[in-house]
Amino acid sequence: MTCTSKGLLWAILPFVSALATMAAGCHTAYQCPILQPMTMGTIPAPLPPAPNDASDSGSGEARRAYVGGTPAYPAPEGDAYKVVGYMPGLRFYVVQYNASLYRGGDVLSAEGAQSLRSLGIKTIIAVTPNDRERALAKEYGFKLVEIPFGLGNLTKADLDRFLSAVESNPAPIYVHSFGGNLQAGILLAHYRIHKEGWSFQRALNEYRRLDANYWDSIAMVKVLQDNAEAAPQASRAPGVTPPASGPPKPAQNVP
Repeated sequence: MTCTSKGLLWAILPFVSALATMAAGCHTAYQCPILQPMTMGTIPAPLPPAPNDASDSGSGEARRAYVGGTPAYPAPEGDAYKVVGYMPGLRFYVVQYNASLYRGGDVLSAEGAQSLRSLGIKTIIAVTPNDRERALAKEYGFKLVEIPFGLGNLTKADLDRFLSAVESNPAPIYVHSFGGNLQAGILLAHYRIHKEGWSFQRALNEYRRLDANYWDSIAMVKVLQDNAEAAPQASRAPGVTPPASGPPKPAQNVP
C-alpha cells in the first residue's frame, strides 16, 4: 500500500466508523462522539419535546427509559420543564427546570454571555469549563463554579458539590456541559431527586426525554441511582427542600 493510499485510508476511517456507529443505532448524528468533535460540535441538536407533548424529538432517544438496565419505550411525558430553545452564542438549546435553574451547552462567545444575561443568570456551573468562558464570566460579572467530570468518572463528591453550589450561589443558575444533555442533565436529575422529592425513575425519565443518549449515560446513571437510594423520600411534595444532613464539600469557585 502506497503512502497516498494509507493517507486516504486514515482520512476516511473516522467517517466509516461514524457511519457504522449510527447504523448500529448507538447514536444519532448530533450525538455521535466521532462526528461532533470533527465538526467542532456544530451538528445541531433537535429541540426536545415540550412537557406533556406526545411527540418525540425525532431521534427516538428522548422517549427511552431504563427498564431492568436496558432501553425501552415509552418514557412518561414530561411535566416540569420549559424548552427555552436556541439562544445566540450558546451551544445547542436551553431548558429551564424551575425559576432558579437552567441547563444548556457551552458558552461560545460574548453573544452567549449576553444570552445568559437576558435570562437573568447570575451563576454559571460548568462541567466543561475553559479559558474563554472564564474570561467571559469575569467580563460579564457571572459567578463561575467549575465541577469538571467526564461520562465515565462521575463521583458522589461531584454530585454533592453540585447541590452545595446551587444552595450557596446566587440564582438564576446556568448549568452546562458540552451540549447540555449529558453531564449537565445528570446533575439536574440528581437535583430533582434530592431537592424536589422526585423518584429516581421519574428523574431518569425526564433526563432521557431531554435527549440523553442511553449508551453514553450508563456509567453516570449508575452513580445517580446509587445516590438516589440514599435520598430522603419522606412524604414531601415536589419542590420542598429537605433540611441538609450536613455540609458537603464545597465546589471550586472561580472569581
